[in-house]
Amino acid sequence: MLARLGQREWAIIIILASLLLALGLYFFLVQPMRSEIGLLRSQIDELSVQRDRGRAAERALPQLRATIGDLELQRQRFFRELPPQEDLSQVLTLLTQLARRSGVTLKTIGRTTGGSEVAGVRTINLAIQVESPFPELFTFLKQLENLQRFATVAGLNLTVGAESSNPTINSSMTMTVYVYTGQAAAPQGGQQ
Repeated sequence: MLARLGQREWAIIIILASLLLALGLYFFLVQPMRSEIGLLRSQIDELSVQRDRGRAAERALPQLRATIGDLELQRQRFFRELPPQEDLSQVLTLLTQLARRSGVTLKTIGRTTGGSEVAGVRTINLAIQVESPFPELFTFLKQLENLQRFATVAGLNLTVGAESSNPTINSSMTMTVYVYTGQAAAPQGGQQ
């Protein structure tokens, strides 16, 4: 059968085989390469954005280190302003004076457990219960806010007594007083 094919038929077979080979190369080689090129270009774009961010961060790094150093100095100054001793008697005296001046009845003061989450600082937690009408209680809380010690008041619970125009309010709170121990941890994020 192949012997009977003429020159024209061989040319048509070769042209058809060449077209099939070209189509096969296009669909199995060129097309996958184009999609791979598109994928690589999108990855290049993403990496370019990351590179630009990294370069911007690298340029900002000296300023960031200087800011961290300044903040660490401010932190150390703040710690040095904290009283170096617990001096619980002074705190209790201040509380009783504030209660007397504001007109509240100081029912109980007790020390509670709780630890400091800051290196170099110890906390003194005091559970306080007072009883008074609202204006006096408000005055007492404002005076606690202006206390000459670094302190926070948390867990304020109020219970209203008998119904009247100015009822007595029983309140309990936790007051945390901070004391500097002088054992602050070294700055983190060391300089390079």
